[in-house]
Amino acid sequence: MPSAMPTDLLAFFSKDNFSCLDFDDVTSLDKAQIQAVVKNIDQISAYCLAAIGHKQMTPPKDLALRTDLWDRTYSRLSKTTDHAVLENALEAGASLVEYCYPSACYQGRMCMAFVSVLATIVDDFTADPHECEQLEAFSQRYLRGLPQPEGVCATMAESIRDCDEFYGSRYPRTGTTTAMSWLAFTNACCEEARLAQELPRQFVSDCSRDRPTEWSVEKLPVHIRNLSGAPASYIVPIFKPTHDGEVPSEFWISGISDLTQFINFVNDLLSFSKETRALENFNYLSLLTRARRQDQVLNSTIAVDRLLVTFAESLSEKFKAAQARAELSGHTEETNKNFKSEQQNLENARLAAKYWGEFRQGHISWHINSPKYQLDSLRATFGETTDDRLGEIAAA
Repeated sequence: MPSAMPTDLLAFFSKDNFSCLDFDDVTSLDKAQIQAVVKNIDQISAYCLAAIGHKQMTPPKDLALRTDLWDRTYSRLSKTTDHAVLENALEAGASLVEYCYPSACYQGRMCMAFVSVLATIVDDFTADPHECEQLEAFSQRYLRGLPQPEGVCATMAESIRDCDEFYGSRYPRTGTTTAMSWLAFTNACCEEARLAQELPRQFVSDCSRDRPTEWSVEKLPVHIRNLSGAPASYIVPIFKPTHDGEVPSEFWISGISDLTQFINFVNDLLSFSKETRALENFNYLSLLTRARRQDQVLNSTIAVDRLLVTFAESLSEKFKAAQARAELSGHTEETNKNFKSEQQNLENARLAAKYWGEFRQGHISWHINSPKYQLDSLRATFGETTDDRLGEIAAA
C-alpha cells in the first residue's frame, strides 16, 4: 500500500478524462456522457480497491439456508409481493450473508439473511404511493406495539424483533442498536422517496435567504446516508457470530465511526455506476455535490473526489489498529508471557480483527459479483488477483 495514498489519489484525479465527473444533475447528461462517467468511476473504483490490496472471493452457496429462507419468506409475502421481486431479494439476502458473515452460525445467518431480504424489498417499496404511506408510519407502529399491515410491514417488524432478540441475547444494548438502526433505515427510505420527488428548498434556492448562515446544506446527504445505509445493523453481526459467542463491544466500539464510513463508502462507490445508468439524481454523491455547490465549498468538481480521499485514508490508516491486534495475538507464548492475565483480551482482539477482515473482503466482493451493481469491468479486473494492479490502473 503506498504510504502517500491520498496524494497519489489526488494526482490520479487530475487526469483530463475525469473532467466528465463535473456535474450534479445526471438527467442533463446524454448517453455518451453517461458512458464516460461510468467508465471513469469504474476506473476510480479499481484504483482504490487495488490500492488497499483487495482480493476478490466467491464463497460457496449455503443451500440449506437458501431453502429455509425461501420457505420462510414465501409463506409470508407470496400474497402481497411480486414473485420476481421476491426472488431478487432472496438472492440478495442469502448471498450477502454468504459473503460477509462466513463465521456466523445458522441462526445468525438466517437472522441477517431474513432482515436483508426485507430491507431489499423495502428499499424499493416507496415507489408505490400506497406502500410508501404504509411505510411512513412503520416505526411509529413498531414503537407503540401496534399491528402492522399484512405483508412487507408485518414481516419487516418480525425480522427486526428477531435481530433484537438474537444480537441482544447477552448484551441487550447491542440488540437494541440493530433494531433502532433498522427502524431508522425505514424512515430514511421514506425520506429518500420525498427527495426523489422534490429536493429541499436550500438545494434549489438562494441559501443565504432560505437558511441561517450557520447551517450547512452539505451535511444533509451525510445524515441521510448514515440512516439509509443502516451501518449499525451490519456492524453488530460482524462481532456476534453465534447466540452465546461474541466479541464484547469494548473491543470494537471505538472504531464504529470508521466501520460506518467503510460500509457506506463501499456502497456509495460501487453503486454509483448503477445509479448513474438509472438516472438517479438523489443518491449520496449527487446530493453531496449539489450541496457543496450551494455551500460554495471547495470547487465544483463532483464530490467523489473528497469521498475517495477519505475512503483511501480510512482503509489504509484507520484499521491498522485491528491489524496490530491480530499480529499481537499471534505472538508465541514466550513473547506473550507478560500478557498471561490478558489472554482473553488477546483472544477477543484476535477475533475482532478476524471477523472484520472477513467482512471487509466479503462486503467488497459481494458488490463486485452482484449482478445488481453491473460491475463487469471490476469483475474482470479483480477476478483472479490484484497483485501489481495499482500501477497498471494508474497508468491506464
